[in-house]
Amino acid sequence: MAFIYHIINNPVNRSIDERNKTQLGVNIKSFGAKGDGVTDDTAAIETAFNSNVGDLYFPRGTYKISAPITVMPGEPRKVLGRSDVVISASLKANQNLFKLDRNLSFENIDFDFNHGYLQYGIYFNSQLGEISLKNVNFRNIKDTNSSISTIVVYVLAKGNQLNLQDISFDHMLKKGNGIITDGAGNLTCLYVTDLGTQSEAVGHINSIRITNVHNINGAGDIIYEDTSGIYVLTSENDYKNNIKIKNIYGYNFGKRLIKLHASNIKVNNISAYSDTNDALSVVGINSGEGLGDKVNTTISDVTIRGKVNVGLASSGSNTTFRNIDVNIKKTLLEGNNSNGIGVLISGDNTLVENSEIDAPTPLLLRKHDGLPVKNVSIKNVILSSSTKDTQ
Repeated sequence: MAFIYHIINNPVNRSIDERNKTQLGVNIKSFGAKGDGVTDDTAAIETAFNSNVGDLYFPRGTYKISAPITVMPGEPRKVLGRSDVVISASLKANQNLFKLDRNLSFENIDFDFNHGYLQYGIYFNSQLGEISLKNVNFRNIKDTNSSISTIVVYVLAKGNQLNLQDISFDHMLKKGNGIITDGAGNLTCLYVTDLGTQSEAVGHINSIRITNVHNINGAGDIIYEDTSGIYVLTSENDYKNNIKIKNIYGYNFGKRLIKLHASNIKVNNISAYSDTNDALSVVGINSGEGLGDKVNTTISDVTIRGKVNVGLASSGSNTTFRNIDVNIKKTLLEGNNSNGIGVLISGDNTLVENSEIDAPTPLLLRKHDGLPVKNVSIKNVILSSSTKDTQ
């Protein structure tokens, strides 16, 4: 129970130094925003974001947005919130909140989607520079349109550097369409991608909390389909990638907490628990599939509990799993394979060391593209199977 308490009660720090009030920027209310939770502030915020007055700040309040906002190219700027700043969005199906062709850095802001629709929450175009989100919360999505995907934070990696920290995604629901192999009913909290001829995804993703993220059916019941907490996807020739992901907390995180289809990723300090039976994996590394072989991923200091199909999985080459603590049971939800595998290896040159793995199937080597797995090293690893069923 202490492990679960740690995940649920790991709040994002939203404090702000009151001594720096005068340095926060131009008050958003000078553009006509009210922040009273009643007035529609869409037009005022769009005007402010497209102005050239410099940094902006939101005083305490609830700012209503009812339509998409597009931010045109311009100089980078910070958008800072005082304590208790909520951007309350009520959008129609297939609508985005912010599409950014200008680099806006958000800090100390809650985004509440009022249990409604969303296509993209914040979409960062390419070539913007340092992409910064700090002390930001996204919550309360219930998108019942299964014909499109929902992506809360969407970052095109080309020409950008990630600086993402202290972010939470909570209560995210997306109606599935019953087809796992397409993206229409997909829900992704944080998506980083670059599908050019040569990828270069770089930066830090630090202190992310993902809780209560699921696909649902028309009755609102949790189903097994396609959600991801953090998803990094880059193209062939992605040897210039350099992504560090650390301090990630997942509680009932849906299908995947972290999905990687990219090279040169370091993942450190992960805590995950799921009892909703829709968890496929905590960290899954894909390779090939027309995007080139993925290599050089290190996964370390991971703790996994609950019902999970596969705790950790990799089909990439040169993967290291280090300091892994897995104790899982099989899943029960229809569509999930109920394997209960601690670590699944389908890539060559894999190392597992300094770990304890307790699962119905603690460790499994499986062919990838019909080829046997080569050069797997197991060092100082305790394998056990104390639980044979889901009870």
